[in-house]
Amino acid sequence: MNRRSFLGALPILAAAPAFAQQLPAIRTVTLAPGPGATNVTGTLADTKARGLYYVPGQAGQTMNIAVASPGNNVVFQVWEPGTAVRTNADGTLALDGKPLHDAGPTDEPAAWIGALPKPGPYLLIVYSRRDAASYKLAISVTAQ
Repeated sequence: MNRRSFLGALPILAAAPAFAQQLPAIRTVTLAPGPGATNVTGTLADTKARGLYYVPGQAGQTMNIAVASPGNNVVFQVWEPGTAVRTNADGTLALDGKPLHDAGPTDEPAAWIGALPKPGPYLLIVYSRRDAASYKLAISVTAQ
């Protein structure tokens, strides 16, 4: 590479983020056999923190999710299987997929029940609307 082409690449390199934000770990929820149900607990350090979970489901099953937290400030979203998740340079999540009806970013439910449209792991994103928080999720998936 000659000096001129290297110097021309400097503005591009300078525009790239110094480091990529690491994606929070995505835990897989294990449901009991039959009509599966489980409870999951967690903590969120602040409003930027996210709890990420994969919940297995089949088309036609019914998923029921409820979250309890002190101050009732923890909410969640549910996204269809195949949703791609990554972090932006500022650490926020970028999602490429489809949220379930009444369980998307503008809905912010603390409880939700709905029919699953397709098989696969559903992405559950838990977050706090105010301050740090602890939470308990009750998750069940049953045949319709």
